[in-house]
Amino acid sequence: MRRNRIGISIIAIFLLMVCLTGCQKTKEEQEAIATDQNAAEEIEEMVVAVNVDSSENVLPFESVLLNRSKFWGSLIFQGLLVADDNINNVKTDLCEEYTILPDGKTYVFTLADGLYWHDGEKLTTEDVVFSIETCLRSQEVNGYMKKGIEEILGSDLFESGEMDSVVGIMVDGNNITIKTSNRNDRFLGTIAQLPILPKHCLEDVPIEELGTCDFWKMPIGSGPYKVISNKGNKEAVLVLNDKYSKVLPKIKQIRYKVLENPETDYFDFAITSNPDVIRDFQSRYDYTTIKTGNLYYRYLYFNLDGRSGENKDLLKNKRVRQALAMAIDRESIIHDLYRDAATPMESGIPAYDDWYDGERNTDVSYNPKIAKSILESEGFDFSKTLVLTRYNQDDLSVKLLEAIAKSWNAIGVKTDIQPIAPNETNKLWVDADWYDVGLKNLAAVDYSEWYYEYSSHNTMWSVVLHDRPVFDVLISALDGTRWAYERKMLYEEIQEMEAEQMFKIPLAIVPQHIIYNSSNLKIPNITFPNLYYYYDLKLTQWELVDYKANGIF
Repeated sequence: MRRNRIGISIIAIFLLMVCLTGCQKTKEEQEAIATDQNAAEEIEEMVVAVNVDSSENVLPFESVLLNRSKFWGSLIFQGLLVADDNINNVKTDLCEEYTILPDGKTYVFTLADGLYWHDGEKLTTEDVVFSIETCLRSQEVNGYMKKGIEEILGSDLFESGEMDSVVGIMVDGNNITIKTSNRNDRFLGTIAQLPILPKHCLEDVPIEELGTCDFWKMPIGSGPYKVISNKGNKEAVLVLNDKYSKVLPKIKQIRYKVLENPETDYFDFAITSNPDVIRDFQSRYDYTTIKTGNLYYRYLYFNLDGRSGENKDLLKNKRVRQALAMAIDRESIIHDLYRDAATPMESGIPAYDDWYDGERNTDVSYNPKIAKSILESEGFDFSKTLVLTRYNQDDLSVKLLEAIAKSWNAIGVKTDIQPIAPNETNKLWVDADWYDVGLKNLAAVDYSEWYYEYSSHNTMWSVVLHDRPVFDVLISALDGTRWAYERKMLYEEIQEMEAEQMFKIPLAIVPQHIIYNSSNLKIPNITFPNLYYYYDLKLTQWELVDYKANGIF
C-alpha cells in the first residue's frame, strides 16, 4: 500500500507559527517560510485531489459565503452552529449555547470563551456581527444562507445603505441577540450555514472584491485545520490547529492538490460528478465511491438585458426564451453525456418527485420545428449572435454548452461560447452586459433555494433578471407554510409560472460522488447530503489506516 508522507522540521513549524500570527504577512512571505520543509519528522497526511475529473486546475479556495464548504470549508472555518448530516438539526459550534425566546422571533447566542483565529487573534462577537453584515451586503452569497439572514429585523435597511447597522442584532458581552421579522422554523439552519469570518483580515477589503481577494489563497479561520502553505494555488498543506477549541481530529495533515495525472496519481479523497470517473473507481478494489444526496442542478439562465448595443432586449420576449428551450433535446443530451448519473429535468422539481406537476407546465418539450417557427413569428433577429458562457472547466461542462450551441445553430440561431475562469464568477453579476446566456450549477438544500433565485430580493441575480416580482408573492407564501399539502399546492403554482416565464432552462440534476481510498482512509458512516454545505463531518473519526503496521499485509 502506498502511503504519502512529508517531512517538516521543528524549526520550520516554529517559523510557520510566527508567519501566521497576523494577516499582515504577504502571500510570498508565508509561502517562503511554509515551504522550508527539511526532513526531520515524518507526518502522515491525507491527500485530497481537486481534479480527478479534470474539473479544476486550481485549488477550490474561494469565498465561503458563496459555497459554504466544498469539504475544505469545514476544515478551516466554523459557524455559531453546525448542522447534522441531514442539514436540518443543529448543535452548538462556536457558541456554547443558544436560546429561542417565547415569541419565536428572538434568538440569543452565547459565544464560547477562549476562541482564536489561526493567526492567534481572538475571535469575538465583533467577528460574528461583521460576518452577518458582510453576508447581507455581498452579492456573491449562497442563496439559502442569504435568504435566511435577510429575515433579521432591519436587514433590508442595512442592505440598501439607509442604516449603518442592523437593528435586529444586539451584543451584550458574549451574548448576541438576533431578532427576526417573522417566525421561521428554518432560521437556525441558516445560521448553521453562516461562516464566521475574521474581521481583522477582511474589514478593509471592498465588498465587491471580497470573493477574489488574496485572503482566499491563504484563508484564516478558526476550524480544526489551518493552511500553512499554498504553492501557486496548485497545492496547499493544512495542519492541525493548536488553537482549536474542540477535540482535534486524528489526521495530522491534509494536502490539497491539483494532480499532474488524475488517472494515475495517488490520492485519498475526491469529489466528482463525472460518470466515467465514477465507473472507473467503482471497479478499483482499493477505492470506494459514495453517492451524495444533494440537489446539484445544471441549468441555463438568460441575461434579460443582453449584450449592450448588440443584443439589447433581444431576450426579454418570453416567447423567444420558450422557443430556445424547445430547441434543446435535453433528455438526449443529458443521457449522452451523463448516462444514468444524471436526471434530465424541466422544472426546479424533478419528475421523480411527487410534487412535480408536468400537466400544468407550459409545454416546452423538444420540438425544433415549432421553436424556429415561434422565433420567426416573434421577429427574432437571426443575424444576431448569442454569446454563451460558463465557469466550469470540466470536460462535461464544455461538451454540454457545445451541445446547447449546436441545438440552437440547428434552427438558425448563431452562437459564440466565451468561457470565464472559475475564480472570476463575479463577471456574471457585475457589468454582465458582455454575454446573453450562462451555464450554471446550483447545489441546493431544498427546492426553495432554486426558486429563491427568482426573488426580487436576491441581489446576486438583480443584474441579469429584472422582471422577477411576479414570483415574490408565491416565494413569500412558501416561506410561511407549515404543512406539506400547502407547500405542494404552492410548488405546483410556481412550477407553472417558471415554465411560463422561462427565465432559466433547467437541464439536469447531477448528484456528486465521493471517491476515497478505503485501503488507506477510514471514514465514519455519514450520509453526505451535500458537500457544498456545512455540517458535522465527524472529523475526529477520520483516520489513516496503516495496514502494514497492523500485520494485515
